[in-house]
Amino acid sequence: MSAGLLNKFEILIYFSVYIVYIVIGLYKIYALRDRIENTANFRFVEGWRLLQGDGVVRLRDDSNDELENFADFIAKLWPYYLLHGIVTCVCSWKWTHLRRYGHIAICALSLGLHLHWTSLIMFVMLLVSYFWTARRRSKRLTWLLTGVWIVIINVAKESTWWLDEVGYAEYAMMIITASWSLLRGCSYSLSGGGNEDNVIDYLAYTMYFPCLTYGPLISYERFKQQEKSTRPLQWRRFAVALLRVGFWWLMMMWSLHYFFIHYMERDVRTVAMMESVFWQHAAGYFMGQFFFVYYVVTYGLGIAFAEHDGIAAPRRPRCIGRIHFYSDMWKYFDEGLYEFLFRHIYAELCGKKSSPAAKLCATALTFVFVFIWHGCYTYVLIWSVLNFVCLAAEKIFKTLVARPAYQRWSLKMFGAAGAQRFHALLATQLFIPAAFSNVYFIAGQDIGSFLMRGAYLSGVGNYLALSFCSYCFFQCSELLLIKINKKKTKAN
Repeated sequence: MSAGLLNKFEILIYFSVYIVYIVIGLYKIYALRDRIENTANFRFVEGWRLLQGDGVVRLRDDSNDELENFADFIAKLWPYYLLHGIVTCVCSWKWTHLRRYGHIAICALSLGLHLHWTSLIMFVMLLVSYFWTARRRSKRLTWLLTGVWIVIINVAKESTWWLDEVGYAEYAMMIITASWSLLRGCSYSLSGGGNEDNVIDYLAYTMYFPCLTYGPLISYERFKQQEKSTRPLQWRRFAVALLRVGFWWLMMMWSLHYFFIHYMERDVRTVAMMESVFWQHAAGYFMGQFFFVYYVVTYGLGIAFAEHDGIAAPRRPRCIGRIHFYSDMWKYFDEGLYEFLFRHIYAELCGKKSSPAAKLCATALTFVFVFIWHGCYTYVLIWSVLNFVCLAAEKIFKTLVARPAYQRWSLKMFGAAGAQRFHALLATQLFIPAAFSNVYFIAGQDIGSFLMRGAYLSGVGNYLALSFCSYCFFQCSELLLIKINKKKTKAN
């Protein structure tokens, strides 16, 4: 059913509601800035001098550890990104066969000069173990090794001795790097990399510096296409991609002088400061948007270098404001991780012709892995369970509305445009819990439960208002999707 059936005035209402709610919600978060600053459990850092004036020191929200760690990582290791680009340029000019050796050397140099010996041992052991397993060509052995490394990483997370030895910055970096590296080792082994028995290919893949720590995950199948790439280096496209990353980085850092949204993720009291439950939902929305921009920056940097090197990188994350079915969140927000989960877990457990029960079990086991890989925390468990329930409900819903009997009934009862509205109204009831489930992952259990209770336990009036706004969001996202698909069709 197409949202293109709706009339222009109705579409105008949907987009007006969407824009007005976002603008007012953002203003209300801005209005809390001073109250948050005065009641916060710690003092925020001094912001940009450019924004200071009249003797007033403007502070910046620095409460997001991942964002601050990424800034420190770039400040310390930016020369290696530059070296990587230089090696790509020089080797592509005359010595293409040496490019991978150069990339491996740069990664080894960056790790060797900046990591504690314990971190180096962990990283080397991980790489050696997966290469050895890949040569055995056993999926069972690969998954057994993956389970062992997940346990090791979770033990390392709880090791105060190791944290004291390496410091928090390296501790966080190594946990993230090891988590991504075990997926790369899995991808190499499960995709038949061991059949080639080429240690240079393996190291070039698992030690690809631009994506080593902050992603995205590039499958071994995608990485191998680099060998077939014969196009010249596209410097203009590379520069534009880097400028895009820089622009969103500056926009995010600028906005954190005015919107203390990251601190709101840490302290449920600040969310409760919003003047009504209805506007508290806006806090959840912007937590998701700032989360999205963070990955636009981190993934965007890795994707820019990968595409410049001729690697078929995953696409950049899709804005959460354009996602109205939660299955699309998995497909288009982190495309690399989705491909890994689908190819190596879900598709191994069931096929297109499998029974609904088999597909449900495959989905459940996929989310078990997601839970374990992200860390066995309560908030991750709640997020994983809600993801599974919402995706299962969405599958049932789509199966229902695709049935000819339902389509005949809805057309007879409501007409073409009315059937589309009814379809969107039903889908909105799946969209609401799916959207709030993300808050558990982004902000933790306290904020997630607080907003979920606010959505469902604050009276009929509040829920009707939330449903109406969500319905408008759903229709806007559907209309944008139709417009984008039409453009793609014309372009092809």
